[in-house]
Amino acid sequence: MVAFAAACIGCGGSQHVEEPAVRGLHSERVVIAAEAGIERPPFVFSRDDERLLDEIQRATFRYFVEAVSPETGMVYDRTSSDVVSVAGVGFQLAALPIGVERGWISREQAAGQAQLIMDSLMREPSNRKGGLFYHFINPHDASARRVGRELVVSTVDSALLFSGMIVAGEYFGGEIKADVDRVLRDADWSFFLGTPDSGMPGTPYLSLGWKPADDARPTGEGELLPYYWIDSGDEHRLATLLGVCAPDPAHRVPSETYWGLRRQLGWHDGQGEIVWFPYSGALFTSFFAHLFVDYGALGTDNPGAHGVPQRARVDWWENSRRTVNLHRDRAIENPLGLPTLGADLWGFSASDGPEGYLVSGQFPEPMEMIGSVSGRDFSTYRGEDNWGGGVIAPYAPGSSILFEASLAVDALRASRRVIGDENTGGVWTERWGFKDAFRLNREGRADWVAEDFVAISQGPLILAIENARTGLIWELFMSHPFIRGGLERLELE
Repeated sequence: MVAFAAACIGCGGSQHVEEPAVRGLHSERVVIAAEAGIERPPFVFSRDDERLLDEIQRATFRYFVEAVSPETGMVYDRTSSDVVSVAGVGFQLAALPIGVERGWISREQAAGQAQLIMDSLMREPSNRKGGLFYHFINPHDASARRVGRELVVSTVDSALLFSGMIVAGEYFGGEIKADVDRVLRDADWSFFLGTPDSGMPGTPYLSLGWKPADDARPTGEGELLPYYWIDSGDEHRLATLLGVCAPDPAHRVPSETYWGLRRQLGWHDGQGEIVWFPYSGALFTSFFAHLFVDYGALGTDNPGAHGVPQRARVDWWENSRRTVNLHRDRAIENPLGLPTLGADLWGFSASDGPEGYLVSGQFPEPMEMIGSVSGRDFSTYRGEDNWGGGVIAPYAPGSSILFEASLAVDALRASRRVIGDENTGGVWTERWGFKDAFRLNREGRADWVAEDFVAISQGPLILAIENARTGLIWELFMSHPFIRGGLERLELE
């Protein structure tokens, strides 16, 4: 669950805590950029590291070709469910070229699965509204499906789906690319624009989604969710970017919406300023967009040059690198004395937990943003650090290989070595790689291991590792004409 985990957090999932500002800066004077000499991906790995990454990617890839519906070819959201998350399908489509390039599947087999997925999605009209897709769909016929209280068209899950489609379309070409481009042309992002009631200016922003008035008529009347992507977390930027990249001007999100996303400033000793998402300190909110967008190549941006004051200039790759180090530093500090946490086991994120769905996270120290306007430029909400009881999801530090390669590889090795007892078992399996999450006891063994493998955890891991090794996913995504057009309109190329 991606978009609506964020929605629930934003609606009060964390405790509101008033904290004094520790530093004060004029936002537009802040430049978050890497120091000279900091290495960027793709990285060079040792032979031993390459072997480890091969094993992890190959096992993870098997999930996307084995844990699938025979009718539609789409990967199941998790091993215990009979439902598909379209975000998971986006990761699946992007993973198929990796399997071909690494010799784990033939090009013909991979293209056949991609085409089956595209055909299944396109021939069922009930799974989308305004050209964007329902978050969850039926794995057997691709129709919209309610999961719990949710039957919602999701803007961010559609963005992840479209991003994976773009990668597959650019790689396989032919009919697959034609189908992908048709889906992208049909996506009316403007349908999901609204004005949040939060002190923001009149610029429209993307709603998290749309819900029907009647479950039986998923393409009928309905309304936008009253929650908006207005900050600069990865989900916000990815969904808004895809909207700016829409090929039809009538369907586009305005460029000023992208530049107007709020940039909340915080501080972490040893790293400096960090732009952070106030409603969740989960690590995935700092790497999801990086799985597709090559921010390391885009460099430092400049909202002020686009008429938006009180926004720091940010190199988003460097910003995420700092956030990764914040997470690791907090695990080393470990003020609660949780047995799992340490130099090699870190990364607080969304995952399964012993009591169900868990969103742990860490925040930088908040800063006073001098001259900025509450609501317009920053949120007054303050979430508390959530230690998650020491639960670690291997995909979180593993996907951080995009920013701190050696630290991520050490974390993957440490997670791979975790063993439990006859009841819990280990976290690593030869078949599909890592189970979703685990927790250690004071003897250093797992006293809880998630039962499931989860598509939206498996997907980021295999894509992040590939980009860290070769940049393949970035190369394919960034080469699409619609993406290039949007980046040109934003003057980011």
